[in-house]
Amino acid sequence: MVKVKLNRVAFEVAMSRKNLSQRDLAEKIGFSRSHLSHIINGRREPSPVLRRLILEHLPEYTFDDLFTIENGNGAGNDSHS
Repeated sequence: MVKVKLNRVAFEVAMSRKNLSQRDLAEKIGFSRSHLSHIINGRREPSPVLRRLILEHLPEYTFDDLFTIENGNGAGNDSHS
C-alpha cells in the first residue's frame, strides 16, 4: 500500500509565493485550518479530493512538486510511481 504525503518545504514555498496563509488556503478549499495543519505536519494523509483542490489553487505546481509517494512501511520515496 502506498501513502501520499505533502512535501512540506515545497508547499510552504508555494504558499509564500502566492502570499497565502494556511487559513487563507483552508478557506478557499473548504477544509478547516486544523485539518490542513495535520496534512502539512504529516499527521494525516491528504485525500484525493484535498490533493486535487490544493493543486487547483496552486496551478503553477504539479503533483510531483507538492506531494511524495511512499510505500506503506515508510521505506523509500518514489514520487514518480
